[in-house]
Amino acid sequence: MRRNPRPYFIVAAILGWTGTGLRVVHDLYVTPGTATATAGLYGPYRAGLTGGLQQVGDDLSYFTHWSNIAIALTWTLLALRPTRDTPLFRAGRNTALLMITMTGILYAALIAPTAVVVGWFDNTTNVIIHYVNPPLALIVWVLCGPRGWLTWRTAWKMYLVPLGFLAFTLIRGALTHRYPYGFFNVVHLGYAPVLTSMATIIVEALVIIALFIWTDQRLTRRQLAETA
Repeated sequence: MRRNPRPYFIVAAILGWTGTGLRVVHDLYVTPGTATATAGLYGPYRAGLTGGLQQVGDDLSYFTHWSNIAIALTWTLLALRPTRDTPLFRAGRNTALLMITMTGILYAALIAPTAVVVGWFDNTTNVIIHYVNPPLALIVWVLCGPRGWLTWRTAWKMYLVPLGFLAFTLIRGALTHRYPYGFFNVVHLGYAPVLTSMATIIVEALVIIALFIWTDQRLTRRQLAETA
């Protein structure tokens, strides 16, 4: 019997919006202000609404939230219409899948080992956006598809938004002298190490894309065999 994908898309969409949504609400209404900040990184923030808006702007400048919003929007659109299929939506779904996967990998490899997360709220949102949504996206994709959307001919489209994020980070940082991650901190590291890190991430993304395409081809063949 063929699986109904809509419940999976609905659950994934809810969790996709939850982490970032909670973060934004918290920034606006519970912003105590911080007196110090690491040179070149986001912060400090004033208390009150001014600091809250500043913190919202910074939080929404993290790749983590870009990827969570992208995958949440993808699952929402598929929940509304599971048969949705246009060239633009295919590119968007594939990009969101790459971005949320990279979020999980990069957080686990580069940030989690030294991250200090304090309090139940920060721990809850951290788990949702870094540990729940990335693997959940892969599970939902494997179980529900849609299939046959990943090809080498269109793989370049998956780089557009991530490359846009890197450009946005460098341009914004050049203007504000503040960056989202330590490994992108030009103030502390300089441009050469940061650009090297960005190039390495781009190459690693290509490996992920190759695994996606290989997996999608195998799953597509299996689905065709089951329906034959």
